[in-house]
Amino acid sequence: MRDLNNTPSSNTSIPHKGLLSSDPNQAIQQMMETIDQLRSVYERETETLDNADTAGFFALQEKKMDIASTYQSSISELINRKNEIKAATPNLKEKLEKAQKEFSALSQRNLDALSRMSNCIERLGDTLRNAAKDSAKEQQAVSYTQDGKLGIDDRKILSTGVSETA
Repeated sequence: MRDLNNTPSSNTSIPHKGLLSSDPNQAIQQMMETIDQLRSVYERETETLDNADTAGFFALQEKKMDIASTYQSSISELINRKNEIKAATPNLKEKLEKAQKEFSALSQRNLDALSRMSNCIERLGDTLRNAAKDSAKEQQAVSYTQDGKLGIDDRKILSTGVSETA
C-alpha cells in the first residue's frame, strides 16, 4: 500500500491531509517558517504604519491575509496533532516555543501601531466633519415655517454623523 504522505511505511505517524508534514520534526520546522514569514510581514506593516505609508500598508494586506490563513491552519493542525508533536526533538520544540513568544510580542506591537493609526484616522474624520459643519453654518440658513412659508433663519442646526456600509 502506498503512503500518501511520502513517509516510510515504518513511520508511526497517522496519515493526514494537512498543510504540514506528517513527520513531527518537519512539521515544527514548517510552522517556524510560517511564523517567520508572518513576522516579516508584521514588521513591514508596523514600519509602514509608523511612517504613515498608507500605500505600503495596503500593498501588504493580501500577502498578510494569505500567510495569516496558512498560520491559522498550521497552528490548528499542530494543536490537533499534539500527541504526535510530542515525539519531536526537544530542541525543535523549544525553538518553536521561542519563535511563538517572539511572534506574540511582535503581534502586540503591530496591534498597538494599528490602534494608533485608527485613532489618527478617527481624529482626521472628526476634523473633516467639524470643518464641513462650520462651513455649512456660515452659509445662510433656509428653512420653512410651520405654515409652509419660506423662512430665513440665521441659526442653522446641523446634524452630522458617520454612515458606514459594507
